[in-house]
Amino acid sequence: MKKQRILLLLVVLGIGMLKLGAQESLVYRQTFDTNKMYWPIDDNFSIVDGEYVLHTENQELYAYLDLSSKDGTFQLDTRLITGKSTAGYGLLFRLQDPYNFYFFFLVDQGYFLAGKAVDRQGINFCPWTYTSIIKAQAKNTLKVTYEGEKLTFLINNTEVFSHQDSSFESGGIGLYTQGGVRVAFDNILVWETTEDT
Repeated sequence: MKKQRILLLLVVLGIGMLKLGAQESLVYRQTFDTNKMYWPIDDNFSIVDGEYVLHTENQELYAYLDLSSKDGTFQLDTRLITGKSTAGYGLLFRLQDPYNFYFFFLVDQGYFLAGKAVDRQGINFCPWTYTSIIKAQAKNTLKVTYEGEKLTFLINNTEVFSHQDSSFESGGIGLYTQGGVRVAFDNILVWETTEDT
């Protein structure tokens, strides 16, 4: 029995060391002083004073990159320039195509929403939830971390929500806004988590 306990302890310690060996590497950075990854530019998408601006009167808008990653972190800065303070905007991650992805949105009135789209149908992980962490008429930093099924959502470096979901194991990144607003995005960062071998 004593030998079995020692063996079990060694196994547990070994697993712990493997997890400690996980590392995050920065794989993508975009500041929009240039458009090195060729985000769309047209009547609704523009670069203004070093920020990427989405502007639309009526329709939803999104832009995305096929920057596929499995486990990691996606972070960006965003702010409402003009328009309805009730319009949602934010980021998309583990994006499969324009109809399948996870999302993390906020509104300038101080609410956030996390969920997923599956075959165009939105499924919320939580209702629109108020937090005083969101700064009105100012820049906010949105951040998501994804490790297997565990999804963690942060605003201005404070965790506001977490959820378990297995719909999408990997995918690209994107930006999103509802209609009736001008929204700026900047300082896009993506880290990828890998295990040491």
